[in-house]
Amino acid sequence: MTEDRKLLVGVDLSNDFTQLSCYRRDIDKVIPAGRLVGREREYECPTVLSWQPVKKEWLFGTEALMAAEREEVYLFRDMLKQISEKNKVTAGDMELEPVDALVRFFVKLLSCLKEYFPSETIRKLVISVSDKTDNLVNALKGALNRIGIGEERYVIQLHQQSYMYYALSQKKELWLNDVALFEFGREGLFYSQIHIDRRNIPYIVGVKKIDLSQNLNWDMMEHDSSFKMEYAFVNLANTQMHKQMISTIYVTGEGFQGEWANTALSQLCTGRRVFRGGNLFTKGACIAAREFAGEGVMSDFLFLDQEMIHTGISLRVYKDAKMQELPLVRAGVPWKDVDVSVDFITDDEEELQLTIQNVLRRETTVHLLSLEGFDERPNKMTRFTLRLRFADASHCIVTLKDNGFGEYCPSSNRIWERYLSL
Repeated sequence: MTEDRKLLVGVDLSNDFTQLSCYRRDIDKVIPAGRLVGREREYECPTVLSWQPVKKEWLFGTEALMAAEREEVYLFRDMLKQISEKNKVTAGDMELEPVDALVRFFVKLLSCLKEYFPSETIRKLVISVSDKTDNLVNALKGALNRIGIGEERYVIQLHQQSYMYYALSQKKELWLNDVALFEFGREGLFYSQIHIDRRNIPYIVGVKKIDLSQNLNWDMMEHDSSFKMEYAFVNLANTQMHKQMISTIYVTGEGFQGEWANTALSQLCTGRRVFRGGNLFTKGACIAAREFAGEGVMSDFLFLDQEMIHTGISLRVYKDAKMQELPLVRAGVPWKDVDVSVDFITDDEEELQLTIQNVLRRETTVHLLSLEGFDERPNKMTRFTLRLRFADASHCIVTLKDNGFGEYCPSSNRIWERYLSL
C-alpha cells in the first residue's frame, strides 16, 4: 500500500473558502485541483456543510449552499471560527463535534483527487490555516486520523509559512531582495515581508507580519462610499515599504477584486514586480509537502517565523567509541510540535551538557544540568529519560526522569524539570 502513496497535496483551509492543489511529477508543477459543479470546475470550495434530515443526505461546498436555497436543511457555516472559539459546530438546534464536521468535509474534499489520480493515495498533506488555535489543530488531527491519514503523513502550518515556500520557489530574480505580501479579506488587511539572510548557507528566511486592519478593513470598503480605497491602500503600502529593498509584491484575498485595486496596484510597480492571485497559500502548502516528503529542491533555505524555534539543541554523549553531539532539536521547526525524548545511561557523570546553537545570532552556548538529587547507584546502573518541550519559541522545558536499571536497581520515579531561556 505504501508504494501507492505518491500524492503531494496542499490545502488552503479558510473559514470562507477552501482550495486544493497537488504536485504533478510528469510536468514538475503544482496544479489546482477542482471539482465539477454543474458544468463548471470549482477551485474555491465554500467551507460549509449541509444536512437534509428527510433525505438523510450530507452535502458540502457550493452544493450545500444550493441545497439551502431550495429546501430546509441544516447549514453549517463558519466552521473553523466555531471550532476555534467554541470547540463545537452548530446549525440551528443541531450540533456536531468538531472532528465529525471536519471528517465529513475532508472526505468529500479529498475525493476530488480521484479525478486526477484515481489509483494513488496521499503521501504528504500540508494544511495551511490563518491561525493555529489549539482547538482547531486538535480537531484537524482527530479528523485526519479518523480518515486514515497518520501524523507522519500530514503537517498543519500557518499561511505565512506557505507564503515563504511559495515565494522562494519562484525564479531567483523575484526574491533577489525582500518579498512583500498583502492579504485583504473580511478579517482585515495584513502585510507580511520576507527577508533573506544570505551570509551563510542555508540561507535564513524570516518573515514579519503586521495587522493594518485599523487603517483599512472590509467595513470601510463595503459601507463607506466616501472612503477612497485606492488612496488609502497605496499610502499604507508605501509607508510599510518605505526604504525597503523589495523585489516582488504579492496580493491576495477577495478584497482586491474591486476595480480600485487595478489602479492602486499599478502605482506600486515602479522597480518591482506585482502579482495578484487567490491560490498562493494552497500552492505554497503543496510545495511544502514536496519538501517534507524529501522530494524538494529547497535545502539551501532555513525558514523561520514567530512560531519556529531559532536554535538547535544537542546532548553531549559517548557513542560509537567517541564523544559526540547527539542532535535533539533542529532550528526551523514549530515550537508547539517539539516533544522529543532520549534514553541514556550515565557513566560517572555528575551533570549533563546541552549545547544550544542560535542560528540568528550565530551564538553557541552550553548549559550544564546537575544530576544531584537522584539516588546514588553503582556506575552504569542508572537509565535516565531526557525530554524536551517548549513553552514558547524562546523557552525550553527540560525534564529528566530516573528509570533505574531494571530489576537490579528499581526506579525512584524521581523527576526534575528545568526551564531554559534560549
